[in-house]
Amino acid sequence: MSGLHATGTEPTQTVPERVERPRRVEAAAAPRAGLRKRRSWPHILGTVAILVWTLPAFLYLVLLSVKPERIMVERSALIFWPTFDRFRDVVVSDLGLPIWNSLLTSTVGALFAVGLASLAAVTFSFLDFRGKALLFLLMLLPRMFPPVTTLIPIQLAMKTLGLIDTRTALVILFTGFQIPLAIWIMRTYLDEIPRELTESAAIDGASLPSIVARIVLPLAGPGLLAAFILAFIFNWNEFLFPLIVTSFHAKTGSVAIMNFAGGYKKLQWGSLAVLGVVMTMPVIVFVLAFRAALIRGFTAGALKG
Repeated sequence: MSGLHATGTEPTQTVPERVERPRRVEAAAAPRAGLRKRRSWPHILGTVAILVWTLPAFLYLVLLSVKPERIMVERSALIFWPTFDRFRDVVVSDLGLPIWNSLLTSTVGALFAVGLASLAAVTFSFLDFRGKALLFLLMLLPRMFPPVTTLIPIQLAMKTLGLIDTRTALVILFTGFQIPLAIWIMRTYLDEIPRELTESAAIDGASLPSIVARIVLPLAGPGLLAAFILAFIFNWNEFLFPLIVTSFHAKTGSVAIMNFAGGYKKLQWGSLAVLGVVMTMPVIVFVLAFRAALIRGFTAGALKG
C-alpha cells in the first residue's frame, strides 16, 4: 500500500514513482544529447576541412618519394610500382649525418630548454617578488623579435667562441630560442596545481627543492611533455640559424635539403621528396603518440575564471 514506511523512518516508493523517475531523467537528458550532437557537427566539418587542406600535399610528397625516376615528371602516372631505393640511399649516403644532427641537437636543445624553463616557471608560479610581471614579460620579449634582427650578433658570437660548424652551437641556440616558449607553457600549467598541496608540504617541513621534485614536477608531467614536444618541433624545423653557423660536420637536415634545390629547373624532385618525408615523420610520430598530453598541456588554464 502506498504511503507505508518500510523501516518506520523512510517512505517507500510506489511502482509508478519508480517508473516515472527514469522517464523524467531520460526526458531531461534527451535535449542535452541532441544539443551535444548538434554541436559536434561543426567540429567534424572543421576537422574534415583541415584534413582536406593539409593531407593532399603530404600524400603527394609520399607518392613522389616512391615514384620511379623515369616517370617522375609525368603527373598522369598515378599507377606505378613503387621504388624505395631513394630511402636506402639516404641511409647509406652522407645524408644520414644531417638527419642525425637534427635529431640529436633538437632533442638535447629541447631537454635543456624544458629543464631551465621549468625552474623559471616554478619561480614565477610559486614565489612572490617585486617586478615579477615585468621580468616575465622581458623573458618572453625575445620570442617576439624577428630572427633576422639577431642573425649577425649570433653568428659573430659563435665565431668568436670557436663554435662555428659544431653541434654545441646548435644546442646552445636551440636551448635559448625555446626557453621563452617553454616558460610560458609551464607557467600556465603550474598555475593549475592546487596551492594546498605545496602549502601542506611546506607546513610539514619540506624544502622548496623537495616540494618541486616530489609534488610539482610529477603533477606537471603533461605540461613538461607538451613543452618538450613543441620545443623539439621548432628546433627540428629551424633553418635560418643552422644555415649561418654550420657548413658540413654539424649541418642539419633542413639545411641539407638546400643541396637539392639549384633553381626550379634543377630541382631533384625525388631526393627532395624523400628528405621531406624523412623530416616530417618525427613530428607526426610525436604528435600522434602524445596527442592526449599535448591537448591537456595546451588547454591548461583555459577554463580558469
